[in-house]
Amino acid sequence: MHTLQAVKVREDVTPEKLRGGFYTPEPLVAHCYSRIRELTDESQIRLLEPSVGDGAFLRGLANSSDLRPRLAAVHGVELVPAEAEKARTALAVAGLPGTVDVASALAWASTTDEWFDAAVGNPPFVRYQFLSPADKASLPKLSERLKVPMPGVGNVWIPVFLGALGRLRPGGAFAFVIPTECFTGCSAGVVRKWLTTFAAELRFDLFPPQSFPGVLQEVTVLSGRRVAEADAPAAITVVEHSAGQAPRRWGYPLRTDDRTWMRYLLEPRHLGAVADALDLGTVHRLHEVAKLEVSIVTGANDFFCVDDATVAAYDLEAWIEPLLPRSRHALGLCYSGLDQDATREAGARCWFLNFDARRPDPKEHAGPARYLEQGKAAALHERYKCRIREPWYRVPSIRSGGLLLSKRSHLFPRLILNEARSLTTDTIYRGEMRSDTEISKAALVASFHNSLTLLTAELEGRSFGGGVLELVPSEVGRLSVAAVAGFERHLPMLDRVARTQDPEELVRQTDASLVKGGLLPMDLIGLLADARETLLTRRLDRNRVAPAPAMVA
Repeated sequence: MHTLQAVKVREDVTPEKLRGGFYTPEPLVAHCYSRIRELTDESQIRLLEPSVGDGAFLRGLANSSDLRPRLAAVHGVELVPAEAEKARTALAVAGLPGTVDVASALAWASTTDEWFDAAVGNPPFVRYQFLSPADKASLPKLSERLKVPMPGVGNVWIPVFLGALGRLRPGGAFAFVIPTECFTGCSAGVVRKWLTTFAAELRFDLFPPQSFPGVLQEVTVLSGRRVAEADAPAAITVVEHSAGQAPRRWGYPLRTDDRTWMRYLLEPRHLGAVADALDLGTVHRLHEVAKLEVSIVTGANDFFCVDDATVAAYDLEAWIEPLLPRSRHALGLCYSGLDQDATREAGARCWFLNFDARRPDPKEHAGPARYLEQGKAAALHERYKCRIREPWYRVPSIRSGGLLLSKRSHLFPRLILNEARSLTTDTIYRGEMRSDTEISKAALVASFHNSLTLLTAELEGRSFGGGVLELVPSEVGRLSVAAVAGFERHLPMLDRVARTQDPEELVRQTDASLVKGGLLPMDLIGLLADARETLLTRRLDRNRVAPAPAMVA
């Protein structure tokens, strides 16, 4: 039995990581100031920098010859006294008028009465779990002041950014370096909603991942002007910068019902192709033909998912059921009994422990009782999902799904026909076809891995560190699928391709089958494939190792 990896706590993380102490490259600083110059014509600018660090933005002012004479005052906020002193030195060396407060940006923004004409910065990228108790106490106050609910905020850059914008007078300009999770992250939804209501001349400047040495997160420069309240839905301009090429730009009006802004990373011709596909009678939302849900939630997968050796050591044969431990163990599009046997032979945790009340009481048998005691010794019974059960080791909702879908993926999510009816834990979604559809499970699986469906996975899902794509069940339901009854005839061939070729060959072959079957036209597939490649490349490029120590705040 393996020891579970614990969630990191404050004591496990470096001080620099806790305060987001990574700094901004000069080109990003200069780009922010160029946008401030474009957005404001004020002759006496009061400038705010809410996350000063060692003064990178203040030093950048010294090189901004046309903006510097227009500064009436600079106000910085920095939590760490030593860093604040560096920032004061930067102000003095540059001969700039201003002050640097030693304070938390959250506490400061929730209490200050000052107003500013412009704001720049690079908010600290710090997870909520690492905030100090004082900062956590400041969040409700700031939320009330901004009239912005922030119950699910996961990273401190969000309230620091909104707190700074809240101190801008109407017409004030802003330019910030922020993570590209702003396009899609759930907690960043409060930022997107605020910008839709209180911002104008919004612009995102995109740079190829790893453009700036040492920057570990993919970042964008977000700029615009604060307004009292938008008279009409705001518009957004996207500028994509590529090495050795002129920047490309496009724009869209913002829609208030947009869940994410990932679609704005695509050019209009690409979004037009998505809209054209959705008008076809062969295209459906996934929730219209199938229902997928979270699989078995154990609270301790390493305990309830076991291999042959553990079964033998504790005499657990009477309590085991076949399990597909990870989607990677399903090599093809169909997971059969032979595949389950291969998973077992590979030494994987291919058995699930089902201590249902209809089975023998494990406490009355020496081996299982000993196994349960080891679980208690590891304090598994105190974990939330376990302690709310009686007894703690009896897992509910143990059933298989005829359809299986990977929750997290590298290249793309995979839909699998579960011929073996193996169980899965919450790393894989389970599902069945709706009773009112004529499309079979096999037909849906055969058609799933196409450019349209996988593009909508990029648009609907969210990406985390390392470029991993994750979909929650509601996002899965919104995926666009092109499927008709009878398409299951392609499944044997596509299953072989999935087992013997590279993953992208599966996508190409599925696209070709859809075109040949008349489900999607060739010209549309070409545009959809190009659009998917755009988003996929940007996401996967986050996997590259940064060439130098982290520098982004």
